[in-house]
Amino acid sequence: MFMIASILTVAAGIFYAASINNTAWAVRICRYGDMFCMNPSWLFTAAILAILCALFLRVDRL
Repeated sequence: MFMIASILTVAAGIFYAASINNTAWAVRICRYGDMFCMNPSWLFTAAILAILCALFLRVDRL
């Protein structure tokens, strides 16, 4: 679950960088993920929820 959280965090960073940039790679990324370019915080929120879920599951095993 920590791997998923890290992937979501990296994706949020990429979509945030694409939303404030107007280069060719940013236009391609925003064409396919327009919703995430407009709201990259959604991916970051999902990453935080994944971390909390992973920590909850880890405490349960102790």
